[in-house]
Amino acid sequence: MSIATLTITRNCLVFLLLLSSFNVICLAVDFPLRDKYPNVPVYSAAQLKQDFSKVIIIDVRTKFEYSVVRMNGAKHISVAKMTFVEQLKVVRTRKSNKKIIFYCNGNTCSKSYTAVTKAKKAGFNNVYAYDAGIFAWVKQYPELASLLGQSPVHQFAIIKKKTLQAKLLDFRQFQQAASISNSLVIDIRDPRQRKLSIGLVDTKIPLDKLTNFLKRGTWKNRDLLIYDNVGRQVTWLQYLLMAHGYTRYHFLEKGARGTVSAPLIN
Repeated sequence: MSIATLTITRNCLVFLLLLSSFNVICLAVDFPLRDKYPNVPVYSAAQLKQDFSKVIIIDVRTKFEYSVVRMNGAKHISVAKMTFVEQLKVVRTRKSNKKIIFYCNGNTCSKSYTAVTKAKKAGFNNVYAYDAGIFAWVKQYPELASLLGQSPVHQFAIIKKKTLQAKLLDFRQFQQAASISNSLVIDIRDPRQRKLSIGLVDTKIPLDKLTNFLKRGTWKNRDLLIYDNVGRQVTWLQYLLMAHGYTRYHFLEKGARGTVSAPLIN
């Protein structure tokens, strides 16, 4: 083998090693929670598209989030409920080998990993996390998703990032807006998330119940100031507010957790 050939071979090997390292780094950035859940097998979007009609798909988010946007045919079992495993047994027996794919909001949401962990602990096999989440799925396969009951999901119906950002207030701005007489502060967190107070007088209404108020047009003449736990659920709430003609509303950026130096909790 000539020196030139050896040089080319060596350079190729170095390139492949660098490429491999780059892919590992990209994977860690794209899916930051995978290292935390090394025993959770995952499903890619391409795999799920191919097996879509052969697997059981379960949305493990809140009922409200499921009602706004979901994969077509997905069943809903909230992983936060104490009855999660019992409800799972109704969907599929533990002895069955049919694959179950869990999904939640996206690559920084831990619910799909938690669902797999709980299912495996309860004796279920062939359980996976589609950890790219519903955001990615809707963009990639809109014909296999529903938004507010409509399928396929048209790209123009997806709220742009700048539209959400225009409705976000930092905590100081939120406090100032709350001091206006016509404002109404609404805490949409689950009861278990309310240990942290942001120090404002508010109305506590979980998302699932808030839906009925919005459908009736309640508070359309008020300036609504809404906050959740970490600033993620308001993303879905905005779809409902816009669908029912609400314009006078703002959200607390990063939610209640963003008002203190504390780790974010899904």
